[in-house]
Amino acid sequence: MIFMSKFLLIFTLLLPILLFGDTRTIYDIRGNSFLLDTNMTLFLGNWRTATVTPIQHGTYKNVIVNGDTNRKEITLTFDDSPDENNTYKLLDILKEHEVKAAFFMIGGTMKDDNVTVVKRTFDEGHLVLNHSFNHPRMTDLNISAMEIQLNRAAQRIQSITGEYPLLFRPPYGSINASVVDTINDHNMTTVLWSLDSLDWTLKEPDAVIQNVTANVRNGDIILMHRNPVSVAALPKIIENLKAQGYAFVQLDNMLGIKAYREQSSVSDEWGCCSWLQRLLGM
Repeated sequence: MIFMSKFLLIFTLLLPILLFGDTRTIYDIRGNSFLLDTNMTLFLGNWRTATVTPIQHGTYKNVIVNGDTNRKEITLTFDDSPDENNTYKLLDILKEHEVKAAFFMIGGTMKDDNVTVVKRTFDEGHLVLNHSFNHPRMTDLNISAMEIQLNRAAQRIQSITGEYPLLFRPPYGSINASVVDTINDHNMTTVLWSLDSLDWTLKEPDAVIQNVTANVRNGDIILMHRNPVSVAALPKIIENLKAQGYAFVQLDNMLGIKAYREQSSVSDEWGCCSWLQRLLGM
């Protein structure tokens, strides 16, 4: 009787894992400041709840908010690169502090002198990832328009770095079932964040530093941007979080997923195309 009771207890604990696989905790999104007005605080609270709840309930598949909550690891992510000024400054700071980060870049701005900063980002060991081609709100687009955003940005990144990114961050974090399904249909993973630095709305670097330092948790994916506020706040954020014992880990390593498509599949694809072109005399 005792053995049967223990067996049932163990079976009950294991059943969710057997049925649903990974059962890691999905965080609520944090990030706040007394400098935010009431309307912005309310807006952020409503958006965060509406976005994260379907992920926590399993309604949205293959959408990542955070890493392992049991490990004292965090990762930095920067949106809206490249540019010829702030991205360079962020790279200088990261190099000085020996931290690797993920840059979700806009395909349409990867031209002229900005190509150089994309190459530098990749060559220095940071991830160059997909943030759409021209930063639309994906929930406003039909499936065909979403596919154009995904493909054009990914192809532009591949043309510069040689790597085809598999991780996508929707502009503004704007998702719904159609957006998530379209991203999944392209064998990409949606990556959001669990800690918003608020560098996009707070104009005081000290407020951004305080926000991140006070709200950080194990496994946080930290959202920052390529703007002057993030440049000013980043050194102290890195110093404070290291002092708290956090290890900065690259996004793909923390999540245990691939950031880029396997080179073999890329080679096979182009090999097939080259063979077909030769056959047709092209």
